[in-house]
This record gives sequence, C-alpha cells and structure tokens, in this order.
Amino acid sequence: MAAMTWLTILLAFIGNSVLNISQAGQKIGLALMQRDRRRGALLWAGCLLGTTVAALIGWLAVSIGRVALVGAMAGSGLPSLALFSYLVMKERIRTRELAGIALMVGSAVLIGLFQRELPPGEPSLSLLFSVLAVLCAAALLAWAALRRRSRIVGPLIAAFAGMLGGFVPVFQKVAGSLAGRGSSFLASLLEKGHWAHAVANPFTPLWILLSIASMVVIQFAYRHERAVRLIPYFTSCSILVPVLGGVFVFSERLQAAQWVGVALILTGLMLLTLPAAEDSA
Repeated sequence: MAAMTWLTILLAFIGNSVLNISQAGQKIGLALMQRDRRRGALLWAGCLLGTTVAALIGWLAVSIGRVALVGAMAGSGLPSLALFSYLVMKERIRTRELAGIALMVGSAVLIGLFQRELPPGEPSLSLLFSVLAVLCAAALLAWAALRRRSRIVGPLIAAFAGMLGGFVPVFQKVAGSLAGRGSSFLASLLEKGHWAHAVANPFTPLWILLSIASMVVIQFAYRHERAVRLIPYFTSCSILVPVLGGVFVFSERLQAAQWVGVALILTGLMLLTLPAAEDSA
C-alpha cells in the first residue's frame, strides 16, 4: 500500500507541475501574440492542451489515492514553475524562493511518510453539494458587493477560482466511487464493475465544468490585481478545499504530522509567491 501512496504523490506532483507550467506558457503565448499572432496562438493552444493533460493526470492520482493527499499536493507544481522560470524565462531564484521549494518538497515527503492506507469511504453527497452551493453563493454575493474595490475583490475572485478548482479532485473521487459508478450512463450496456462506469457518469462532466469555471474565473481576478498577489489566494483554496473535502465528505483522516505538512506547504507557498521588497517598490 505504501507504494500506492508514493505513486499518488508522484502523479499529483507531475499533474500540478504540468498545470502550472502550462498556465505560464499561456501567459507567454498571449504576450507573443502581440508580435507574432500565429506563433503566440499555437503556443497558447498547446499549453491549453497541457492543462487538459494535467487534469487527466490529477484524475488518475485521485483514482488510486485519497482526496486529502492529492489536495495537499495542489501547490507542489510551483517549485517546477520556479525552475521553469529560471531555465526558460531566465528569472533569478532568490534564497527565500529556494527555501520555499525545499519546504514544499519536504512537506510532501512528510505527508507521505505518515500516510495510513484505509478502505475508502463512500461520499456524503448531500453535504458535498450543500457546501458547494453555499460557498458559490457566498463568493458571488461578495464579488457583487465588493466589485468596485479592486484591492479586495481581486484576491476574493482568485480565492473563488481556487475553491472551484479545489472541488475538482473531490468530484473526480466521487465519479470513481460506488455512488458514481452506480449512476453510470452505460449501466444497461456494460456489465457491473466495468472501468467505463467510473467515467461515464454525471460527476465526470461536473468536474470538467468546475475545472473550466476555475480557469475562466481567475481571468476576472487578473483585471484587478497582479498575478503574483493572486497566486497565494488561489493555491491556498485549491489545497484546503480537497483536504477538508476528503476529511468531511469521504471520512478520511490526516494524522497530526500530516496537518503540520499541510501548514508547511502553505508556508512554502507564501515564500514562493509573496513579492520581495524590491518588487513591491
């Protein structure tokens, strides 16, 4: 079972790395369009495909591992993005950023070392949909109320986008559960237990829509604030939602050392993304 835990961590790391690098590539493509429309569009489209591949890798990770474990790894792609920025974009990696990378990698190892493999629980769908509805309604109301206050609404929208993205691994896990398989569109065509039932059910298009919605919503946040200030809000929510979703929806359990690992990942995230004094100036 320990091997499956480390495979889950590896897949989550690869998926998040592909996602973050693809997002950076999309920004490069948009900038390149101003000089060379064709090349910029091709780069942007290729990186859009990369985000799709990342979602599929994440689905594979959550299908063999626990939601809370995959959720805790949601920020693990940022060290890969920092390395990408250094090698491709020729950006300097500061000492503080190196410390953030080391802290996040070490925290992922800590979470894996204390992982206990338990039989997966069946999801509490009523709780899941109720929480999703309440959080979406609260975020939309706050967005409408604070729309003229850019310094506040930008981080709020980024957190909303991260929250939507955080629900993706939760619904991916639901799609592969007995409840998800039992609602398969192919129940009358394929025998019970066929792998296709884990994909061909109502929860699969739902997590795809949530993934698209997260990508669209974050674009509105960019209108109000710089990306470097928005990333901590987006990624923090994309970590906390699946971790808490695994605990409350699937009755998963994290040990005390693993909660420390989650806190350290968030700390490493801040070290990686908060602007330095010279940047703020």
